[in-house]
Amino acid sequence: MNRRAMLAPLLVLLMLTSGCLGLIDEVTDPDMQPIELPQGWADLTDRTIASPHLVAYEGCDDLEASLKRSLEQEVRVQLLQAVQEVYYYGWGWAEDDMMFDGEAAMDSGAPASGAANGGAQPRVAGEDFSTTNNQEQGVDEADFVKTDGYHIFFLNGQALTIVDVPEFGELAYASNMTIEGNPQAMLLNGDRLVVISSVSAWNLRRADLLSSAMGWDGAWGQWRTSSLTKFTVIDVSDSSEPVVERELYIEGWYSTAREVGGSVRTVTHTWLDVPGLRTWLDLPDGYWRLEYDDPLRLQLRERAAWEAIESNRQVIENLSLEDLLPQVHERLPTSIVTHTMSDGDCASFSAPEDGFNRGFTSIFTLDLSTDALTFEADHVVGNSPLVYASSDVLVIAEAAFGWWWFWGHDTLDEMTNIHTFDISEADRTVYTGSGRVNGTILDQFSMSEHEGVLRVATTTGQWGRWWMDDPEPMMSHVVTLGRAADLETGQQILTELGHLGGIAEGERIWSTRFDGDMAYIVTFEQIDPLWTIDLSDPYEPRILGELEVPGVSTYIHPMSEDMLLTIGLGPANVDGTGLDWSRTRIQTFNVSDPTQPTQADLLDLAPVSNPRDGGWSWAWSEATYEHKAFQYWAPKGLLAIPLSTYRYDTWTDSSGDYRWSYRYVSKLMLINVDEESGDLSLYGTVDHSDFYNTDGHRWWDQTTIRRSIFMGDFVVAVSSGGITATNLTTLETTASLALEPEWPDYYWMYDDAVEDDKAVEEDGTTSTDAEDPATDGTGSAEGSEATSEGEATADGSSGSTSGSGGGANGAPDDGSETGDADASDGQ
Repeated sequence: MNRRAMLAPLLVLLMLTSGCLGLIDEVTDPDMQPIELPQGWADLTDRTIASPHLVAYEGCDDLEASLKRSLEQEVRVQLLQAVQEVYYYGWGWAEDDMMFDGEAAMDSGAPASGAANGGAQPRVAGEDFSTTNNQEQGVDEADFVKTDGYHIFFLNGQALTIVDVPEFGELAYASNMTIEGNPQAMLLNGDRLVVISSVSAWNLRRADLLSSAMGWDGAWGQWRTSSLTKFTVIDVSDSSEPVVERELYIEGWYSTAREVGGSVRTVTHTWLDVPGLRTWLDLPDGYWRLEYDDPLRLQLRERAAWEAIESNRQVIENLSLEDLLPQVHERLPTSIVTHTMSDGDCASFSAPEDGFNRGFTSIFTLDLSTDALTFEADHVVGNSPLVYASSDVLVIAEAAFGWWWFWGHDTLDEMTNIHTFDISEADRTVYTGSGRVNGTILDQFSMSEHEGVLRVATTTGQWGRWWMDDPEPMMSHVVTLGRAADLETGQQILTELGHLGGIAEGERIWSTRFDGDMAYIVTFEQIDPLWTIDLSDPYEPRILGELEVPGVSTYIHPMSEDMLLTIGLGPANVDGTGLDWSRTRIQTFNVSDPTQPTQADLLDLAPVSNPRDGGWSWAWSEATYEHKAFQYWAPKGLLAIPLSTYRYDTWTDSSGDYRWSYRYVSKLMLINVDEESGDLSLYGTVDHSDFYNTDGHRWWDQTTIRRSIFMGDFVVAVSSGGITATNLTTLETTASLALEPEWPDYYWMYDDAVEDDKAVEEDGTTSTDAEDPATDGTGSAEGSEATSEGEATADGSSGSTSGSGGGANGAPDDGSETGDADASDGQ
């Protein structure tokens, strides 16, 4: 008996330590019991392919029902993918937001009324000074650096810095203004500057009226969105005292903006959150203790998915239309005015006939020529857009279907909807028809309109289907589209005129440029072919020539009918295959005979003389992926390209203390380009390294020249550390302004008491301090004075951002390599 009495507690102890008792509990736990699910619980609504033509909703009830159907199907797909244990890991069509547009800028040549030209001849854009590299003439695209030839406007972090240019080669600090949120780009028209910034819930204090209007003063899980696109309209007629005129906030993310004749059209994309929706499986704790191949795991996932679907259905039913539509908020001196987008009948909303989305692409038309704040808004229910614009046509390209649409329909290919709008009138945006092409579009340069024909370069292949094991191989195409009328409905449509397919099987497009009747396309898999394509007959586009060269071109710039200038990456391997991401390559191509294009010249660039030695990280140029950083100035035959690199130095000083520092190299490379022969040669460099190798520099700051402007016989280099003017004949610095970027404020950790202690000037909108540049984050007062006299003010210090293991900052000992020579000679 005693032996049996001792055996019972030992068995219980054994089961506890081995987990057996837990398994017994799991069997009896109701959360671990599979249940019989309703038939068809996992069915998806049939996906149909019809017309991309935009159709207005019958009314607000129709719009609301459509948005709710799409929302329910979207979250259902995510839950079914979780049941099958298929998850998104960072490639493909995530969140419907794969397309992003770049921006360029080309400013008006007319000076602002405050320009001090002293009665001299006006400075003309494109003749006396360069504008930012732009896709189409006559269309101003947003960028963070703008100039009218008399002033330079620069968004440096959160600061709008205005610099006067009294004479070419001179720089004079004018003013500094804090912009709310995170400034991204701006447009300039005469005396008005429109600054576009993103504003998040964390940029505002709880007491801000906008924070209350957005519901950001409550629990974050109940927010409809955490991001706004803000437009700040600023009068810059007096560069020393810019004045804010208007402040407008649009729910959603900024895509791009264009300005033609004083009319600004901005494209945003909104994807509102819905509090309470579940896209994950709420599984019982016992689930994770089951063996991986236990069939009960699948049954429990299915139960959890069905429960979430039912919960989501109730959440969606309780939504109102205003919960699903974007809003516009206007800041007035003492209030926030909210403009709803429904306007009672939802007439400004439309969607493709076969659309199945809940995102909104909005085209906002703002007229800067009037004093009153007026705007027109047109909304397309669809996916994130790419934008192309000429002086009278705006094109919106979007994925025809969201990534989740293809779940269960893997045999269908990606398609792109193309919607066109007439923007020839300043205050109106008129829809003129839609078309559809197979595949995906890389960027704005993959679209062009010429003599009424829209040309599009695409890549097909199911590369965006991230859950597929064996997607269709990629292949590129050129499609021409023309306007026509649907004989049944009378609607304007885009119809295919010609199609050239089968370009470079297994490769995708890396760059495209349409130029008149020609198209130039670069594809890449292991080596770079340049394709020349004749589009003179839009009904029969044809390949004229192909040139295979190592590396890849990421941007194509036509210099003339006969010569192309490109930037890209060099090859990684000796056989010419692969890509060396640290090697920036400039090339010229002679296309005078498009049937036999030839490489005229090539030049590999590096910002230091020994890029592979000395611990330098990979050098990189923003111009390889952002065309606005690429500045070719034909009057001088010069190309300006920014290049940067850095290294991490460590040493022990004479006292035995451990030292470390980052050594930065930031240069603008000036390259001679012969338009006739295509010959390339390095002309010189502009060095901004000294702006960054200082004790005050922080490692997370920007450390590269971002933009360049040619002005007469000078080139101006713009970086977050400063602005310089360099004489193109002597390569001497004639003016220099040191700058300090201003970073956005974030308040999510501040309680009300801390916020109340903030300075009154920090009101969440704007502040101006044009009196003392030494106190406003734009550099020293001495620097401003010296530049007005044409003298360089950078101190030339070769100090480093350094620290030590317990001692004061110090220089390396004589035996250590500081990198000064590499940072100064460039080559």
